[in-house]
Amino acid sequence: MSNLQKVNQYTSASLSDYQDCLGAIEHTYKINGVTTDIRLHYLKFDGNGMPMVKALANMLYTYIIDYCISARNREEPLTTQQSAKLIKQARDLFRHPKVTDESPDKTGEAGEMLLYFLMEAVLKAPQVVSKMELKTNHKDEIKGSDGIHAKYNTLTSMVDFYFGESKLYKNSAAAIADAIKSVGQFHDIEMYRHEFTMVTKHFKFADDATKDAITSLIVQGEPGPNVCINHACLIGYDFKGFNDLNGSNPKELLDDFLSKFLIDGSRLTNLLQKKFDKFNRKHLKFEVFFIPFPSVVDFRNAFNAALD
Repeated sequence: MSNLQKVNQYTSASLSDYQDCLGAIEHTYKINGVTTDIRLHYLKFDGNGMPMVKALANMLYTYIIDYCISARNREEPLTTQQSAKLIKQARDLFRHPKVTDESPDKTGEAGEMLLYFLMEAVLKAPQVVSKMELKTNHKDEIKGSDGIHAKYNTLTSMVDFYFGESKLYKNSAAAIADAIKSVGQFHDIEMYRHEFTMVTKHFKFADDATKDAITSLIVQGEPGPNVCINHACLIGYDFKGFNDLNGSNPKELLDDFLSKFLIDGSRLTNLLQKKFDKFNRKHLKFEVFFIPFPSVVDFRNAFNAALD
């Protein structure tokens, strides 16, 4: 195994944790003009037929050490005392404000944490820079993308870099529009150059050989011949389909929800296609995660409650 391939070993998110709370629908929706994988993911239902919002938030909380603290900055394996110390350190990096429709969450931390988890558990692309621990003040906003991940692609023999963009909005159209706008601005100001520099300076893992192999692919701040830039976008939105589900048991409720969500996938794809038709960087590649929520506000508050 080459040093480049070793980066794939550093994923921390568990597929079984994903499967406990989330599922995905198979579909045939496609985007023309821009290489894009559309991923329709959804919250599973508990035994009482309720979407597992709190369970998802609580599960994400269990990853805050992995998300916030670089492996090179912590002992392995951790003692009980070290774990307690790092959990407190990680919690203190979040702002976790109270969220309402009138006072929306400007931090986006719940969405960023969820996108981190999806990139690791679904895309199998480990986080290579922990931006949270680079904060000098917990009130600071993280500049640039909502996450830097990388994976060695065995099919292309290249390293895929994934720059995250998370949008959890009540309105799906607004979330899609802002996500694509943010990606455009990311390239307008060549923010990727700064992100690549962060990889060379703040590589998350205590493996200098893998770090050197990854950073050698970056040429003067630009992607070299063995680097592919991808954008992983999370679009979370309020879905009215939760309001009128039909069924006498959780399975029937889930089946009815999935049929409604699959239909909504066509609308989401059309909205995304319209934005990509006007997008002037069609050489980029995208992974787009759509997740409907009963309420994105409730999910954010559930995540903040888990932190507290």
